[in-house]
Amino acid sequence: MTTTLPLQIATTLRKSPDVLIACHVAPDGDCIGASLALARATSRLGVRAVVGSADGVPEAFLDLPGADQIVSTPPVQAFATAVAMECSTIERSGVFADALKRAGTLINIDHHLSNAGYGHVVYWDKGAAAVGEMVTEIIRALGTPIDAGIAQCLLAAIVTDTGVFRFTNVTPHTLRLAAELVEAGGSIHRLVERVYETRSPGGLRLLGMALAAVRLSADGRVAWTTVTPEMLAASGARPEDTTGIVGMLRQIRGVKVALMFESTADGIRASIRSRDGARSNVIAETLGGGGHQAAAGFTLAGSMSDVVGKTLLEVEKELRAQ
Repeated sequence: MTTTLPLQIATTLRKSPDVLIACHVAPDGDCIGASLALARATSRLGVRAVVGSADGVPEAFLDLPGADQIVSTPPVQAFATAVAMECSTIERSGVFADALKRAGTLINIDHHLSNAGYGHVVYWDKGAAAVGEMVTEIIRALGTPIDAGIAQCLLAAIVTDTGVFRFTNVTPHTLRLAAELVEAGGSIHRLVERVYETRSPGGLRLLGMALAAVRLSADGRVAWTTVTPEMLAASGARPEDTTGIVGMLRQIRGVKVALMFESTADGIRASIRSRDGARSNVIAETLGGGGHQAAAGFTLAGSMSDVVGKTLLEVEKELRAQ
């Protein structure tokens, strides 16, 4: 059953000549897949849809329908409608923030635990396993048939944000929707093989270097590692090859919070994964980021040692709060 907000968003999109759909920085499969699915659905109705991602598209998702059309530089013209996809704050869209602000109607779609509530229409559902679930409701309200291409994009969103249906955010609705998308022509096998079972030689070398550099807290509840430009150069890896490393740290017996720190042009980017009640999002929010309870992140200016030190202090506070 389609609720009021998806219907309202669908009505706005149908009447709009064009729409800009902006991903958050360092986009994941949920954000990329949901954005491409919505763009494909609205384009079928004659709406000119542009998907923007400040950091481009991770290689694992380049084969999704429409991924080759994603732009990394904001168009000059103002759009009648804009969608901020999974951006807890408008600044999370990176260089697309100003373009979002210039739009006649700004739609904010998110399922993170925190959201600033910006925009003319706010569709925020913390109970959704993936923003792809929410976008599915909008597409249904649009009346656009879900073809194999849309199904594959939506599956990319749902499969990746549920860890291939392993995380606690999975609901019966999630599984029923996945089955419907497979019936429509989507392939879970292709996604898993591409996203989780394919690494470049450089990426595999980087993984070994990052795992060799893992450190543990005295009580064994926190594990962390760092990725530096020197490691990327020595391994022949690309920045996107860091995907999945922090999740492996969480597999260490007794670890409640796993961290990966990466040097980027914007500062030190930290990825957080947690379990057993530890809240990744609370840790990230104290340092200017956000996310979900089990997975979150932030970017902070400063030296690697300073950012690691500040983060470990916040992790310790969170673990004491448990």
